[in-house]
Amino acid sequence: MRDILRNSNIAVVGGGRVCKAILKIVLGKHFPQKMSILGVADVNEQAEGLVYARGKGIFTTLDYKDLYTIEGLDLIIEVTGDNKVLEELKATKPAQARLIDHFEAMSVWDFLQIGEERERIKKELRKHRREPEEIEKQFELFSRGLAKIVEERTRHLQTVEREIVKRERALSQIIEGNTIPTFVINKDHIVTHWNRAIEKLTGYKAEEIVGTNKQWLPFRPEKRPIMADIIVDEMEEEEIQKYYGHSWRKSSLIEGAYEAEEFFPHIDEKGKWLFFTAAPIKDADGERVGSIETLWDTTEQREAREELQKAHDELEQKTAELERANIELKRFDEIKSAFLANMSHELRTPLNSIIGYTDLILDRVDGEINEEQEKSVKKVHNNAKNLLNLINDVLDMSRIESGRVELDLQGVDLEEVIQDTVSALEPLIKNKGLIIETDFQERLPWAYADPDRVRQVVTNLLDNAIKFTSEGCITISARPCEAGVKGNEPAKFVEVCVSDTGIGIRDEDLDKLFGKFKALDASTASEYKGVGLGLNICKGLVEMQNGRIWVKSKYGEGSRFCFTLPVTEAAVKPEVNSLQQDYEAEDARAAEKAVEMEVLVVDDEQDHVELIGKILRDGGYRITKAYDGEEAIESIKHSKPDLIILDLMMPNVSGFDVIKYLRKGVDTKEIPIIVVTGKELAKDETAILDGTVERILRKGFFEAEELLEEVRNTLMKCGYS
Repeated sequence: MRDILRNSNIAVVGGGRVCKAILKIVLGKHFPQKMSILGVADVNEQAEGLVYARGKGIFTTLDYKDLYTIEGLDLIIEVTGDNKVLEELKATKPAQARLIDHFEAMSVWDFLQIGEERERIKKELRKHRREPEEIEKQFELFSRGLAKIVEERTRHLQTVEREIVKRERALSQIIEGNTIPTFVINKDHIVTHWNRAIEKLTGYKAEEIVGTNKQWLPFRPEKRPIMADIIVDEMEEEEIQKYYGHSWRKSSLIEGAYEAEEFFPHIDEKGKWLFFTAAPIKDADGERVGSIETLWDTTEQREAREELQKAHDELEQKTAELERANIELKRFDEIKSAFLANMSHELRTPLNSIIGYTDLILDRVDGEINEEQEKSVKKVHNNAKNLLNLINDVLDMSRIESGRVELDLQGVDLEEVIQDTVSALEPLIKNKGLIIETDFQERLPWAYADPDRVRQVVTNLLDNAIKFTSEGCITISARPCEAGVKGNEPAKFVEVCVSDTGIGIRDEDLDKLFGKFKALDASTASEYKGVGLGLNICKGLVEMQNGRIWVKSKYGEGSRFCFTLPVTEAAVKPEVNSLQQDYEAEDARAAEKAVEMEVLVVDDEQDHVELIGKILRDGGYRITKAYDGEEAIESIKHSKPDLIILDLMMPNVSGFDVIKYLRKGVDTKEIPIIVVTGKELAKDETAILDGTVERILRKGFFEAEELLEEVRNTLMKCGYS
């Protein structure tokens, strides 16, 4: 150390108390070494060493880098005690200048003190001893030996201290740089580390906690051992439970460690959930010298879990409510279905009787009627038909909405369906003096659809065209559709259009045209009667058959309604062959033979039985009547009819029961059956009837001649020719 300091030009970084003590010795009258203090630096302008140096005429500065400019500088002594400053000095000092850090500076301090004391004693001995030279020699030898011992011990202590500081520095950097809130206590429960993350979490700064035993303060309302403390004390579980019950548990990862999760109401404004764990710190001999505790803010995760659980519970509750609602809806749907079935039967049956009897009156079957009587009967007849149509529309709409429409998909000859519809509506067309034209592409592909539903759509569109056209022309056309076709591919859809020269539709009404209960033009509602269900039903029926429907219109000039249906695999309509003439001849022969045929009419509605009987008698058939299923079975036992016309909905013994009885009997299983019912058949009911009856007719949907034709065709099919 003497060689380092001798003749050195020195700058001191750190103008505190140690700096001032060094300056006093070096500048004192007893100090023999030749060394020069050229400058002192400190960030604090009022530091006592800096002030002392300034008073002695030594260069002072607030920036230690200014010392680098001093000429002849060859030694820098750092006494700040700040490791950060030390590292900066190492990195920036002039290459020729040696650096003594604050660890080694302690040796400088010891050396200077010993040197100063030695000079003082030597002077004193000279004053009081007769042989000063010999005493001085011996004292010099003693002083040198003492200095050597002190220097060696100091060097060793410096080595140990550097290692300790190095480890401490590494630990501090790890803890301080950790983003997880962390603190460390020693075996005396004194906090040694309190990182920035835990400062942020708790609001307590390191300077408030480090060096104290107040680690409990941010977490507990009063002093008590926290987890880090019980680790240091190796507290027994029974003792822990006195403080914290069973909420703490031993860690499965680290021996001697504990973990827990608690809510701390006084941390932050609303409190926080913290998961915390503490583990022991051990020395080389395995002895506990402290503990480290880490904490994680789990408030957001906890709230998220609670919200998720709440949402899950609400979802389960809603699911249960939906299940109950679905059960109720299913029950209501069953009630609705039963109501609709009953209503269709109960309403259609009397209406069918009214329509049938008025038809017979208008046909003068029971004698002539005068002109006024004919007008009255026609009003009854027409209003009954209108009411029946309204009932059918409401029922159709309900079935479409509930998905209960059952389609009988097959190849459909659209040209035939359209021609039949035009023929049926021809009286209306003639009454208004309209011209109707048809335009069919040659060898038009068949559609894959339900023929009855297609007929219903065409009838509705054509009826609307007639209703809203006062003069001019109605055109109905059918052709292959180009939609979705590439190159020479065959058509995938066939397109049917009904065009008229009627009143047209306003632009603002086009978007709502296919809605429920939407009349075409409110301003003409009194002139054109209707409840606005027809187009909604058309849309539902077309879309159920994988088609689409649309309209183009110009108000005051007319409208064009079009719909598409998929094409059947048998793409081309077969040619009409010569067998048609044979069929007509067979029909004539069947009519001649009808007088020999006996038909049993079964229905619990007496009026309907009388109506059907009257129509068949006029067609030349012998009639037997039964007013319930049981009576029908008894009648068949006594006399087997050639044909049975059967209602399904009857009390006690239903039509289904009668069919079941007949098909089991050897003598009765071949009797042909035509079902005439107002009931809306479910899919399973249709399946039961399929193959067991020849035909199913809906009450109110056929004329007298149609019934006679069905009877003739059925008898002819069954070999009665």
